Amino acid sequence: MPKITVLMSVYNETPAQLRAAMDSILAQTETDFELNVVLDQPKATNLHQILDEYARKDRRVLVLVNEKNSGLPYSLNRALDSGTAPMLARMDADDVAEPQRFERQLTIMEDRLLDVLSTSAKFIDEMGKPAGEHDYIPEKPKQLARLLPLGSPLVHPSIMMRREVVVKAGGYRLLPTAEDYDLWLRLLQQGARIGATNEKLMKYRLRGNSMTSGDRYKVFLVSEYLQKTYAAGKFPEAPVELADLKDYLDANGYDNPAIRDKFNRRVLNLSAGKQALRAKKPFTAARLIVPGLLNQAVRRYARHSRLYNAAYAHYARH
Repeated sequence: MPKITVLMSVYNETPAQLRAAMDSILAQTETDFELNVVLDQPKATNLHQILDEYARKDRRVLVLVNEKNSGLPYSLNRALDSGTAPMLARMDADDVAEPQRFERQLTIMEDRLLDVLSTSAKFIDEMGKPAGEHDYIPEKPKQLARLLPLGSPLVHPSIMMRREVVVKAGGYRLLPTAEDYDLWLRLLQQGARIGATNEKLMKYRLRGNSMTSGDRYKVFLVSEYLQKTYAAGKFPEAPVELADLKDYLDANGYDNPAIRDKFNRRVLNLSAGKQALRAKKPFTAARLIVPGLLNQAVRRYARHSRLYNAAYAHYARH
């Protein structure tokens, strides 16, 4: 039995990005792993050919192909169920892992008795060029246990976690987005120790199509729903029902393009308004901020952001 099962889903990455991700995993200094790759776009024959090539060359690579596009959580569960290792490691098919990533994560998890560990990351653009780095992540389980109910600073594709706690929580649920945040909250509810390291063991690729205006609103609504559910103590004894979540999304008009676009514009204006305040331009700031705060969803977003940022600032200092 290998030490680690790597969970990777492939959808619309470029051949070069996929090869870079695969090469970075197969070059790990910790070599005792299985790499379970799920192709979630069966019509992508070019990507399928690349994956088959790697599987022929390295017995640690298992390629699974979904019959149709089924989404990230479904694909991750399929990779999880097809593996046997006691440790699980996430990896996205367009990111690059540093060679010592797995070795360092195993050491840190054992030293700190963690169930889940996120690393930090450097950012790269679509061409692989440096594009900044991730903000500081509070590292201690007690800090994250208080911060995660307000929002997540964790880097999902860098995560390593113990299979037993993930299986006990029921794995990833088939949510329309924020499936990782849903899992962190359920793991917290069952007492899992979630930690982080600020070692930058990943190169996280920023892609131009990673967040559309519709996605932004959906992520906010799903995250808000999960936070309310967690606060009410409904995990894991009474899991989120997808029908209830759908009702919540429908009630907030998430499928209405006009509502989504207005939310996105006004959230961006809030950020621009804060910059105007820092630049001592109060009238510009008011013009940008006030219309957004007249919108109920944007007010909720601003309140959530304020609470999260205050908590984050506190734990970042400690």
